[in-house]
Amino acid sequence: GERERERDDKDPLLLMNQLRVPLVRSLVGGGGGSVLDVGCGGGYLAESLAREGDLSVTGVDPSKEMIRIARAHAALSPTVLDLEYRCGMVEDVEGEWDVVVSSEVVEHVPCVTSFVEHCAKRVKPGGGLMFTTINRTMASWALAIVAAENIAGFVPPGTHEYHKLVPPQQLSGAIRDCGFEIEKTIGMRYNPLTRQWSKTSDLSVNYAITARKLN
Repeated sequence: GERERERDDKDPLLLMNQLRVPLVRSLVGGGGGSVLDVGCGGGYLAESLAREGDLSVTGVDPSKEMIRIARAHAALSPTVLDLEYRCGMVEDVEGEWDVVVSSEVVEHVPCVTSFVEHCAKRVKPGGGLMFTTINRTMASWALAIVAAENIAGFVPPGTHEYHKLVPPQQLSGAIRDCGFEIEKTIGMRYNPLTRQWSKTSDLSVNYAITARKLN
């Protein structure tokens, strides 16, 4: 995710908000609501969601340094944001939200099933859940690890471990087991020349899953 990274407007992870923000909005609906960003890092997604104006956003991350960076950047906002940052793990957070999102985090956790369960418990009945992550394929190894880490330098070498990458079948199964219905599974493709993210039917590298909690 955003571990140990200062903000850079050209960072592909920040630019991923081109797709992430609309996906969260599709789960919230038109009337606004509350969002919990799990593993928020430096606040790339949380702050962008708060800037929507009708969302009350809470970001949680175990890194004190990342929370410090996120708070410092939010303090520079010319408008007052409904945005709160907490330092801790998702299991430490009490309450329920309309939408819980965890972006580029699940591929770093020790147990995917347990992590998904903790996120799911914090979703209100009828609320939404969203994950973005990286598939475990030869294409993802070539692009997300070899190219992104060792050639382009988008993320530091060693950020991702191939064996910890999560196939969509595994993630969607864990989500369903928590009492959710999958709404969307989309591939996400980054073009480094145009700095644009686009939706694709190809799930072999980056992908997103949105789901709805059954009452």
